[in-house]
Amino acid sequence: MPAAAAPGANGPVGVALVRGRLDFRPVASTREERLALNEALFRTANERMAGWEERDRADGVVEFFFCECANPDCRQKVRLPGSDYERVRGNSTHFFVVPGHELPDVETVIESHEEWVVIEKDPRVRKIVEATDPRQPQGRTS
Repeated sequence: MPAAAAPGANGPVGVALVRGRLDFRPVASTREERLALNEALFRTANERMAGWEERDRADGVVEFFFCECANPDCRQKVRLPGSDYERVRGNSTHFFVVPGHELPDVETVIESHEEWVVIEKDPRVRKIVEATDPRQPQGRTS
């Protein structure tokens, strides 16, 4: 049964019948979905660049990646060591952005550095960011 949006204290709530019981879950707005998809596009671009043979991850080399913020016009670069890149990539809901590019209403800063911050996407868009993660097997969602 598809979820129906209903207003809730923390944003829209979806209602679904699960195993004969009503289940209330947060539902992403169209804006939140669009922002998550924008960030996922930058993550995909960074994953493709990271796979280039010319890129050497040895000796803790600092590399340049695209800022993974929600602004589709952003072209700023983020400098971070390959080990930090891999650590952030270890969680589908985490992205790195230039400080100031985070959107507090749809994501939470979980780590701050001088030149970049790590954000965690809102649980309402978890399925989107997991489904678009190039490192996740297709069709796997939590």
